[in-house]
Amino acid sequence: MATGERFFSQSGNLADLAVASVTSTSLRHAFDDLLDGLKRSLDVAHAQLTFDPQVSAWFALEGAPELAPVDDGSPDLTVVCRQVIAHSTPIEVTDLAAHPVFADEPFVTRAGYRFYSGLPLLSDSGRALGALCVLDTRPRVLDADERALLQGAVRQASIQLELRRALESARRANRYRSRLNVLATRGFRGPLTTITTVLGELAGFTHSAEEKELLELALDAARTLETDFRQVAEATAEDADQDLQPSAPVALSQVFNDLAHSMALPMRVHGTRLEVEATDVVLHTNAPLLLRTLCSLVRVALERRATLVYVQCSRDADGLLLSVRARGGGDRSGMNDRDARGVAEDLAGLNPNGSLGLGTSIAKRSCDVLGYRLSVETALDIGSDYSIRIPATQIVD
Repeated sequence: MATGERFFSQSGNLADLAVASVTSTSLRHAFDDLLDGLKRSLDVAHAQLTFDPQVSAWFALEGAPELAPVDDGSPDLTVVCRQVIAHSTPIEVTDLAAHPVFADEPFVTRAGYRFYSGLPLLSDSGRALGALCVLDTRPRVLDADERALLQGAVRQASIQLELRRALESARRANRYRSRLNVLATRGFRGPLTTITTVLGELAGFTHSAEEKELLELALDAARTLETDFRQVAEATAEDADQDLQPSAPVALSQVFNDLAHSMALPMRVHGTRLEVEATDVVLHTNAPLLLRTLCSLVRVALERRATLVYVQCSRDADGLLLSVRARGGGDRSGMNDRDARGVAEDLAGLNPNGSLGLGTSIAKRSCDVLGYRLSVETALDIGSDYSIRIPATQIVD
């Protein structure tokens, strides 16, 4: 497998990876590498970033304590930085011990700092979001090259902070939309269930052949909508801050049992048989997310009017291969060459063009989160085989 393909199969969506890697690091530690590099380049004793309290509070999720000031009895090194932020202006002090305001501060008298140079981090509107400073234990003056290095570090910090803000804003917006989706699907599912029930009752009465055909069409459409709303609600539950179990060792046979239980009613309604293979494999995985993946693929098989669905697994040197194989359904059982090619490209993440339906999209999204690779083989009048490749590292021996 090429490096790019392996990266896609393990990390899923690149934008999701960026959000996860940037926002999972606390604001306090996000700029450690930048500060360490600046400290070495300028040969100073200390470099740090201080943020406006409102900026820190905005990034704190649910009042995260990691952004609270640390009170360990050590001198406060942010005294001058707060002045930089308050006045949105640089401050450089050659010798703090001789300064009329800062000479008696503990960070000078106790910690021994003598030199300070700090610049504000400015937003596009000119507001100071924080301050980047360097301190040293000896009086000194920065030359032009050193000041240019400090200014470059400020620009880098401002760009990083803006990136974090944009990603966090996008994440909050997605979470808000997800909550709306959950509320909307809950609201729609009630009336749809009523419609489905009434149509089912009406279909039991004696009607003309034409009326029965119309009732069956309406009932099939209502069931499809009900299933779609359920899948949307399940798929957005994670983004809506509803709890999902963390990854843990789980017997695959238990996931298969839960699959058979979850799909019992839909299989009975569609007159489809589900055959699940026995297995003793144990995976270190997120069981609800894996179950959602399998349920989504079985529902895709039902949409294609499969009469038989196999769920199987096989183990090899590369890991585990889970297969959901749909058979029956006549001319709807598989895909033509053009559709199959589009689905294969979307699943590979190479050139997304909207070929995936709702169920397959949910399954792919879940596999991306889990670090699995989803693929498909299909043929008209035969059926479709969806395969989930699980890395060997997730198999518990």
